[in-house]
Amino acid sequence: MATNVVKKSGEKEPFEHKKIVDSILTTGAPPDVAAQIADEVEEAVEEEVSTEQIRNMVLQKLGNIKQEWVDSWKEYEKTKGEE
Repeated sequence: MATNVVKKSGEKEPFEHKKIVDSILTTGAPPDVAAQIADEVEEAVEEEVSTEQIRNMVLQKLGNIKQEWVDSWKEYEKTKGEE
């Protein structure tokens, strides 16, 4: 089953595991942790998921491991103008 991600604009695009991994890596999390979290998110989503739902899942999982990574994610978002 292919999963679509619904962006804030309403546009849909295919779920990309690598995008989640790359975003998590910007927090300073190691590649194995980034891949594991992306795997867990991918397994949890249905046919359609919003970018906000993905963000919330990732932040929760990062926070369960290391709060500093959540703070880094939020700082990264500011540079992209997403917060």
